[in-house]
Amino acid sequence: GCIIPGCTIPARWTETHHVIPWQQHGRTDIDNGVLLCWFHHHTIDTSGWKIRMINSRPQVRGPLLWDPTQTWRPAHSHRANTTNPEPPWRT
Repeated sequence: GCIIPGCTIPARWTETHHVIPWQQHGRTDIDNGVLLCWFHHHTIDTSGWKIRMINSRPQVRGPLLWDPTQTWRPAHSHRANTTNPEPPWRT
């Protein structure tokens, strides 16, 4: 689902977001894409949330009011950080 902490929107209701925008020559592939709900996708540039990829795994940093320490954290709902060996559609 949406990788923003606390968001409970499931994957089937999300949109794919380019971490490095395609206008800046960001690739259109799974190593540069994350899932965001409609709200977070359309407000990502103005809401204070930041997303980066480290070794093909997304990390998020919340806005100052949400996280005063401005710590980069792994996106727990991302497929690369899922501990279940079964794909989500089989559980």
